[in-house]
Amino acid sequence: MTKRIFAVLMLILLPHLAQAATAESAWQDEDFASVRVLSARDGIRDVHSLRLGLEFSLQPHWKVYWRSAGDAGFPPKTDWTGSTNIDATGTTMFWPEPVRFSIFGLETFGYENRVIFPIDVPVLDPSQPVDLHLSVDYLACSDICVPATAVLNLSLPADRADISSHAHEIEKFAAKVPLRGDNLPIGVSGIWENSDAGAHGVTGTSGDSFLDIALRDVAPDVTPDILVEGKPTDSFGPPLPTGQAINGAPVYRLAIHNNAKAASFAGQHVTVTVLAGDLAVEQPVTIAATAPADLITNNGAGGGTATTASPAPKAAVGQSPAMAWWVIGGLALLGGLILNVMPCVLPVLSIKVMGAIKLGAENRASTRRGFIASALGILVSFWIIAGALSVLKLAGGSVGWGIQFQQPLFLTVMTIIVVLFACNMFGLFEISANRLNDLANDTIDHHQPRTGDSLTGKEGMGGHFLTGMFATLLATPCSAPFLGTAVGFALAGSIFDIFWIFTLLGVGFALPYLLIAARPEIARLLPKPGRWMAVVKFVLGLALLGTAIWLLGVLAGQIGSNGAILVGAGLALACGLIWWRHKTSHAKRKPLLAGFATLAVLVALFAPGFAKPPANSARNADTQASGDTGLPWQSFAPDQIAKLVAQGKTVLVDITADWCVTCQVNKRLVIDTADVRAALDGDNIVLMQGDWTRPDPAIAAFLASYNRYGIPFNAVFGPAAPNGILMSELLSKDQVISGIATASGANGLAKN
Repeated sequence: MTKRIFAVLMLILLPHLAQAATAESAWQDEDFASVRVLSARDGIRDVHSLRLGLEFSLQPHWKVYWRSAGDAGFPPKTDWTGSTNIDATGTTMFWPEPVRFSIFGLETFGYENRVIFPIDVPVLDPSQPVDLHLSVDYLACSDICVPATAVLNLSLPADRADISSHAHEIEKFAAKVPLRGDNLPIGVSGIWENSDAGAHGVTGTSGDSFLDIALRDVAPDVTPDILVEGKPTDSFGPPLPTGQAINGAPVYRLAIHNNAKAASFAGQHVTVTVLAGDLAVEQPVTIAATAPADLITNNGAGGGTATTASPAPKAAVGQSPAMAWWVIGGLALLGGLILNVMPCVLPVLSIKVMGAIKLGAENRASTRRGFIASALGILVSFWIIAGALSVLKLAGGSVGWGIQFQQPLFLTVMTIIVVLFACNMFGLFEISANRLNDLANDTIDHHQPRTGDSLTGKEGMGGHFLTGMFATLLATPCSAPFLGTAVGFALAGSIFDIFWIFTLLGVGFALPYLLIAARPEIARLLPKPGRWMAVVKFVLGLALLGTAIWLLGVLAGQIGSNGAILVGAGLALACGLIWWRHKTSHAKRKPLLAGFATLAVLVALFAPGFAKPPANSARNADTQASGDTGLPWQSFAPDQIAKLVAQGKTVLVDITADWCVTCQVNKRLVIDTADVRAALDGDNIVLMQGDWTRPDPAIAAFLASYNRYGIPFNAVFGPAAPNGILMSELLSKDQVISGIATASGANGLAKN
């Protein structure tokens, strides 16, 4: 009887369940987040505007960003290409009120746990079905930040339009979108710039400059948050009460951290979002130059007396030099940690993963020693880099992050090391602690029993130490978030600053190794050794060969393609001889083959010294017009920027290099996209690119003038931003497009 009742209920409910299923896409899952698109209706019959919801379900401690991310990050970006029967250009995405995240003096805004972004999509023909194809680029952050793309598909029929089971959830988040328009329940009654060191940025250095904002009708028991959106480079601290008021409206003060070094904020249009308890509003306002005449200070000395706004104590709203010093130190730690997930380091991490799998079968002490040795190798490498940069700085030379990749000898040695590690992964010989020369003198035979433990013995510690140093060397062409700020601070400061910051960078980079050293049981969670390791090692060997090919490409820019081909040929010959030595059963041949392989490696090592560098390393307009991006880049000429701006032009400056992996990522994922190309395709847009693949004093001096000592470097100059708008190391499409619009004077407000 129970089964019959259940069957009848299923027959009744099944059609409704089938309808509900059409109102949502499948989840697009990542380790840190799941994304899907929802519909408030299960069809589009007689529907001219479709309400959707873009839902993010985030793992604990992960977040995504608001439309104005703050000092770091970028918001989700939607692309409706491939959708049918909708007006993709007319879509409107709404942003529920965000949460402020403060870390190391950086202010970002976003969402944790779960958020649904309501989206209104115009329907072209309600009598025809809608097929939605939505691509979402987003950045999820926890201790690290990971960019991701979700591709979502949803089809809605034209024969129904019932309210779906998701409509209520979408509207719950729509109710959290800040109110706009007239007659708002709370709002801004006054906003002005205040400075105790003159106009902001007049002398080219930022004094203690603030925004003062008076809020009306905020309940006395509510502590409001205030978010200000202006130019992409504008950044503001959290609001702090000043004890002042305008007609009973309390005044709050926000510290200004402005990268553009604008002469003044007076007259600038901004959007202010006020979050006060259950109320959230956003309001476009214009910043005044001075405080209103009716500003009073609640100091008990004659209320109602007009006074000028005195700055709040620096300890409350500003950053003392000591505080800034520690903030930069925190950024260095964070930047070093993020380097572990940058693509440059992945090949070395693969080697360490294989070592960790082997170490997982050993005792705690062996595991701890191995990872401490790797961490020490990382720290020593950062100290060596700091020492070398200090010597260069004292000698008056150019200093910068990753500049060793401009040296052919360094590139050649790195290529040789990577190829030897690849041969090791293929099982052609074993690398044992500080004895890479075993390839030549044949002291280790892959087929013979080994008398020492290269993983845990004293010799093995040297191998782990070298792995840490190798990871550091490969990490230097990568620029991670926060890294540029920390390195710029160090190289612009004293010798002590250089060693202090580079030590913290090394500690951050070594943090995963130190974590396993502190908790060795983590290594034992890895799979036990087995036959599967041979397949994994082969795949990792291919990854290392890919890295070697990339290094040869960078080397070609330094010594010419003929020289790079000669280096590659020498290494290919060495690999062939190593393989022959591994396969041969004649013991007498092994030393001879090892000797020839060593000779081939030496040919590769000395080849750059006999190669002729390219006649012209600079990128010219003709080369770049037919280059990777196909955009009309001009040669870098910093002395022409001011002249072009005076003519009403907007100039995008891009400093790049063949060895800069982050530069190539920016080019592929941002610059060379349809949206950015459209923004750069204008008569008044000038594209200027500098190539730092080889040393260039003009580029080094230009970067140093902006306290930057590494690349990527991107900035936009224009009539509305003659001093330039600096962009982050990891570009986003919105950042470039908004920067162009702001610099040209076409847009002074953040996009909604």
